Amino acid sequence: MATPNGAERAAVTPVERDEDAGLAVRASRGDVAAFGLLYDRHAEAVYRYVYYRVRDDAEAEDLTSDVFMRALKAIPRYEPRQAFLAWLYRIARNAVIDRARRGARQVSFEDALRHPEADRVVEPDDELLARSDSDTLRRALARLTPLQQEVIVLRFLEGFTTPEIARIVGKREGTVRGIQFRAIGALRQLIPSREAL
Repeated sequence: MATPNGAERAAVTPVERDEDAGLAVRASRGDVAAFGLLYDRHAEAVYRYVYYRVRDDAEAEDLTSDVFMRALKAIPRYEPRQAFLAWLYRIARNAVIDRARRGARQVSFEDALRHPEADRVVEPDDELLARSDSDTLRRALARLTPLQQEVIVLRFLEGFTTPEIARIVGKREGTVRGIQFRAIGALRQLIPSREAL
């Protein structure tokens, strides 16, 4: 998967997950350097997730800082059996929700796709992408529910597995699979086939 700087980002490997867990345990015992390494590893991914919800660079930077401050305070409660990045995404999701409750405007993922790095999004289906242009795709995404948009971004932009997404959004795995299935089905209906053109 591509990151904003153009480098390919793979999903978190089991080794990286173990390293993250070890760093988190050290950070929970007061090791500032360990927390700094976790920050360096995951700040860009958290920023990208937050940006796709608020679509404002300064606000996304502030929220990303807030996420890591919340994580630092909560790290003693981190359970090493869960992926650290998934744990951070739950904190980020809550920070965005808290911001929306305070009255700040929250934008949809399709609006955020206008970000300069949005062309780096990995789409849910190569065939679907091949038969659409970015404007058509944005219009189709605009017709999805916010939860469908979030599941699509977490799955195909960030590369999370269904169980990880379920933990982030607070839904059962079967529910997440259903949301993803309906979202992709809706996109297939909303994006015309080139053969029909």
